[in-house]
Amino acid sequence: MRLFSQYGYRRTSIDDIAREAAIAKGTVYLSFKSKEEIFRALCENLIERTESEVKAARALDGPVAERLVAMLEAKFGFLFETVYKSAHAAELMDSKNRLSADLFAQLSRRYSKVLRAVIEEATRAGELAPARLDLDADDLAQMLMAAAHGIEQNATSRAQYHRKLREIVRVIVAGLSAKQAEARA
Repeated sequence: MRLFSQYGYRRTSIDDIAREAAIAKGTVYLSFKSKEEIFRALCENLIERTESEVKAARALDGPVAERLVAMLEAKFGFLFETVYKSAHAAELMDSKNRLSADLFAQLSRRYSKVLRAVIEEATRAGELAPARLDLDADDLAQMLMAAAHGIEQNATSRAQYHRKLREIVRVIVAGLSAKQAEARA
């Protein structure tokens, strides 16, 4: 990952990877047929780590806003930290889309399902009332993911990214709070 981030996909060679791993180039080929296969395996590893972090975030105690921020951080924050800080971010995203789009599409579907489940649980627990704005869990999950993705695309620093993510979740949750609905009634 360090090599792809530092040099980009095109400039990173099997020789570079072997040297970084302190193994012979031939040894790399015992496990992988090509650089494309290495990149795809790296993407699979990133997805596994992301899903593990999402699972841990979902299990947190505390208000729904904290769980949602942690879940969004697990998916979008990790990409921001690893890819977007690279000078080769556009090339890495292009390579990701070309070589691993199917893997990331599957991740997005699984992630969306987990996010919807957390929102549905919070709705049943009385923490959220999305129906009062004619929204459902899927609408809210899509809104949160779109907001996180937009922040990811526009943040100029790690601190700014994390602050903006917390702010957007806080505003959305406050606007859909069941307590807010009761106070207005």
